Amino acid sequence: MSHSLRSISDSEKLRIYVRIVRLLLEDEDSVQAETYYNRSALLVHSASDRETILQFKLCQARISDYSRKFLEAASRYHELSYVGEIDEEERRQMLYYTLNVPDSRQSN
Repeated sequence: MSHSLRSISDSEKLRIYVRIVRLLLEDEDSVQAETYYNRSALLVHSASDRETILQFKLCQARISDYSRKFLEAASRYHELSYVGEIDEEERRQMLYYTLNVPDSRQSN
């Protein structure tokens, strides 16, 4: 896949990688998701699309959660809960995650 992405801009690669990460996390494949997250992390510095950056940050929080880095995950969720562009219900959910991150994976 990397070979076919060479002619695509970095911002488009980032958008694709973040989409892959989101899909892998939905499938609960956090190991593969982290691989693509690491690729996207190399490109996020050049991003200007606010939506893609927010999706990247949410993926970052979810990967921290899956990796049992609860303090880091809570910090990311808390940061995202202040973003006005995110739906109010989703921000409430992020605040819930901030308060309950350690419990969210123990029940699985």
